[in-house]
Amino acid sequence: MTDRFSMSNTYLLNDTRLVVVDPGSELNVRLVQRYIQHFLHRALSDIDLIVLTHLHNDHTAGVEAMRALTRAPVAASSAVLRLIENRYEGRVMPRLSQLAGQVLSGPLPYLDMFPPVYAEQMKRVDLWLNELDGLPGHPDWRVLLSPGHTPDSLCLHNASTKELLCGDTVITVQGGAPLLRGGSHRRQLEATLQILRNLPVFYLYPGHGRPILSRRPLSNVEVEW
Repeated sequence: MTDRFSMSNTYLLNDTRLVVVDPGSELNVRLVQRYIQHFLHRALSDIDLIVLTHLHNDHTAGVEAMRALTRAPVAASSAVLRLIENRYEGRVMPRLSQLAGQVLSGPLPYLDMFPPVYAEQMKRVDLWLNELDGLPGHPDWRVLLSPGHTPDSLCLHNASTKELLCGDTVITVQGGAPLLRGGSHRRQLEATLQILRNLPVFYLYPGHGRPILSRRPLSNVEVEW
């Protein structure tokens, strides 16, 4: 589902229970709600997880609206916590309870690797996902940390159905060509591309643009540095 204003894609994993990936805007949330109720004929309480592929606002603005409808927990990449720990290298690392209190009390000086809005976004996350974790309650979907566009980017891969849901790690541009989006970490992006190219993928679902159906959807990918 796509908000025609922001053009961010929201995905729904239709399983025994439902997973919403990147709620996007509140309009996206209303589209998801309508689709679940009127097309799938399921209850919103069937949603048991909300996953964020990264913490940029165009993918997370609808989190609170979605949580209010479902009470489902929100999950994001554990890379956020590791970067905080790295910031404390050589110093005493605060307990998570103390860290949470500092997050709630205001901006954190050791989050300078992130946009300032990340300090606010962290408060919305209930579960932190590690590399190769299965999604809680949905073990067929594996977490792949995919730094490059952001340090906390992740993809979700289903090996049995050969699907890759990739947030802004990969977007599609005019004509449906895949574009791998980089930040300032070229080596991370090259490593991410190598990993993604080695996956069995027939269906690629980007954070922006149209999905790609192909036996090798990343064979002609362009890289944006």
